[in-house]
Amino acid sequence: MTSLVCARCATSALLAARYPHAWRNSSGERVEGLRESVLCGSCDADDPAAAALLALLAEDGPPLPADLADVVDAWLARVRHRVPDPFALDAQEARWRAGEL
Repeated sequence: MTSLVCARCATSALLAARYPHAWRNSSGERVEGLRESVLCGSCDADDPAAAALLALLAEDGPPLPADLADVVDAWLARVRHRVPDPFALDAQEARWRAGEL
């Protein structure tokens, strides 16, 4: 198993979720694929959408509930519609081209 790394800060991530995603290309055709959202303890610390999950996944937090899927679904419902920050995307591409990712 590979370790999860946050693309925003390059530290270990807590969770990654992949889900179906579609968009229209320049010809107007629908392109289907997968999108990934990563939960990072550092980058998402102030994100209200991540608060419940971060609390559950904290080392000293309560045991994971049987309805963990509901908490993950609630997080995904909020983050799956976010769009990338173009400046962060450019920075990530530069790191990739430099061999840092």
